[in-house]
Amino acid sequence: MQFTGKVAIITGASSGIGLAAAQQLAAEGAKVVLAARGKERLDEAVNNIKASRRMLAVAIGVVMDASVDEDNKRLVDTALETYGLLNVSFINAGVHRAKPISEVDASMLDTLYDVNVKGVAYALKYQLPAIEKSGGKGSVVINSSCLGSTVTAFPIFKGNGPYASTKAAVDILMKYAAIEAIDHGTRVNSIAAGAVFTNLVGAPEEAFEEMGKMVGLMPRAGRPEEIARCVCFLASDEASFVTGTVLTADGGSSLKGP
Repeated sequence: MQFTGKVAIITGASSGIGLAAAQQLAAEGAKVVLAARGKERLDEAVNNIKASRRMLAVAIGVVMDASVDEDNKRLVDTALETYGLLNVSFINAGVHRAKPISEVDASMLDTLYDVNVKGVAYALKYQLPAIEKSGGKGSVVINSSCLGSTVTAFPIFKGNGPYASTKAAVDILMKYAAIEAIDHGTRVNSIAAGAVFTNLVGAPEEAFEEMGKMVGLMPRAGRPEEIARCVCFLASDEASFVTGTVLTADGGSSLKGP
């Protein structure tokens, strides 16, 4: 129960890695604020957390668009109005689009950068001051990608250049945020996740497992709960000397070439 008495915001929390992280943080004592765009799925996620016997079930949901500045402010305001403080954040909301660079268009680039880069910047803009006002010494974790730091020639990753560029930008934002936040004792880190199977990947689980075998040293895809445990480590006092760091959780794919 290492997060007892702490309040955590999780964006992109209605499914996948975000939901797994929200569940794990709640199970370890945090009061959780789940944020996502779709109300129906978000309500279901919040109700499932409240109904779990493992958890002391303190959770609310906020419908918001991560790419909108005002929505990020409203999310933080809601957390403060409801619980009075903010200690932990997992900035997880993101989108994936893949096209060869010769085929990209304004719509695709706008979507990728609005959510994956601007959304992270807006989240940090409001969350870091809120953590400072709550006494500092908090932790922010950002969901990045191994593609942000590792260029791969695996054919299966063709077309990921624009997406990968947003994740490289996220890791640089994280490092500068860590520099700014340390004056108040707040740590900022990111997780370079690899091939993780969720219900949003758009492919059968069997096909995703085959991809995991192909690209990783570990012969499988990752699971959301495995990334959630990384989130909880970075957010906890167990990582009290860790800031400005990209934690790679990719099954070894960054070490394996085509």
